[in-house]
Amino acid sequence: MLAKKVFFYFCLSVCIFAKEVTLDFLKKQPIGTTRDFYIWYFINKDTTSVGDAKEAYELVFKKTPRIERAMEKKGVVHEMPRDIFCKKLDFDILKNEDIECIKFGLKLSIVPTLKQDAADFLLQRLQNDAQDLYQQVEVLRQRDVSKALMQTSAKNFAAIFNGLTYVQKLSFLDKKVNPKDLLRLLNENDSSFNRAITTMILDSKFDFIKKALGEIDVTKSDTNTFFLLGINDLMLQNPQKALIYFKKSQNSAYDPFMKDRALFWQYLVSEDEAYLRDLQASTFVDIFSIYANQKLNTTPKYEIISEFKKLEKNKNTFDITNPFSWQIAKNDILKLEGEQYEEKIKDFLHQETLPHYIFFLNRKHRYKYNYFVFAYDDPKMWKSNEQKALTYAVARQESHLLPALVSTSYALGMMQIMPFNVEPFAKDMGIKNISLFDMFEPKTALKFGSFFLEELKKEFKHPLFVAYAYNGGPGFLRRTLEKKRLFLQGRKYEPWLSLELLAYEESRFYGMKVLANYLIYMQMLNQEINLESLLQETLIYKVKEQ
Repeated sequence: MLAKKVFFYFCLSVCIFAKEVTLDFLKKQPIGTTRDFYIWYFINKDTTSVGDAKEAYELVFKKTPRIERAMEKKGVVHEMPRDIFCKKLDFDILKNEDIECIKFGLKLSIVPTLKQDAADFLLQRLQNDAQDLYQQVEVLRQRDVSKALMQTSAKNFAAIFNGLTYVQKLSFLDKKVNPKDLLRLLNENDSSFNRAITTMILDSKFDFIKKALGEIDVTKSDTNTFFLLGINDLMLQNPQKALIYFKKSQNSAYDPFMKDRALFWQYLVSEDEAYLRDLQASTFVDIFSIYANQKLNTTPKYEIISEFKKLEKNKNTFDITNPFSWQIAKNDILKLEGEQYEEKIKDFLHQETLPHYIFFLNRKHRYKYNYFVFAYDDPKMWKSNEQKALTYAVARQESHLLPALVSTSYALGMMQIMPFNVEPFAKDMGIKNISLFDMFEPKTALKFGSFFLEELKKEFKHPLFVAYAYNGGPGFLRRTLEKKRLFLQGRKYEPWLSLELLAYEESRFYGMKVLANYLIYMQMLNQEINLESLLQETLIYKVKEQ
């Protein structure tokens, strides 16, 4: 039955899709983020009546501030969702609301400065029905908040940490702490507490926490926390202890990227080529396995799959520009197993739907193989191999080259262009009559993404920096580089250390993965790039004299 259903959507994909979005069209589409984007677009249209906007609003899967603002422009102001309503209340009103509202709305940052009678009233309200929040408020009402923080649970510590202002965090935590308390908290291996610790490790302050971490031996944690504990020990000039943490990170890693990363750092610190040989045996493509093979001058054990012999050249009936067709087909096919799955994914073994086919192969093989293709390529589009390779490197990381994607933030298409960028980019590119839906057309998406990358390259030059800026925004990268704490000439373990000290985790890993993609795509274009030399070009600042 499922197989027939998928085939049905293949046949009707062109019929379902319409760039003229109507209320009737919206009602026929599957629920989810994609339809929410179309509803947001529909509500924003000047020609959409208030009545139709209200009816479309009722179809929304996840009501977000973006959609609420669109409704407000139509003159329709909804009662805020309970959590948002409670978060906007002043404390004097909030304290008299029900417990759920208090849990939604209480800002922990105001608790230390509450008058005693207000704090007592709050504690009385929370005592029986909100034990975690009660304990967190109790901690923040202690005479010595720092000591109380170190003696609470890891879960409560993290909740308090996340609820405080940066100034408060420094006030309570940038002071001498008992290493034994820190060890107890870390060995609870609470994911939210681990994130708080790694945040402090990557911050320029919290020196007392970092020093205390250097005095303990954590035995229970996750691969990333173990790894950053190792980085912290390196910064404290404890290389042997760092090696132990990197080994723990390797042993606790499920992701081959994380395993290769930990192996690489064991080599970098010890200079023992045995680690490099282990890394050379990796079947996963990343900057670490690439480095190992270049350093040892060996043939990689990882395989790059870029050609498919049985690829159909004739046009598929599947509409690659229709995000609803992809949503439906993907969800239905992922329910299949065994031979049914094998047979159905062959429907995508066409030139036009190669990224979709690779998507299903990756699910089947659990990302065991490394697929790199130049899908939807137009050779006339590119000024250089570098431009082409970087564009595809980013596209592979953003979307796996799938054309009709909508993210939860409504980033669109193969290059995940934000809606507010479409019109300005088009104007600068001299393109007229563009629509948001054109971002689902892969060649158009490649042009827009390539344009943005070229603009970023004018300012940031290096492909790693360009990748950071594409992901986190140029403002984020400017602020990061202006501090002159990263990419320092003459500092030990550079430039690799700076790759790990970038504070924003998503961009940190994004940059590493795009850089690996870039090197492979350049190799496919018959240009070998030495990774070590390329990374040396990122060292743009000098170490500050003490």
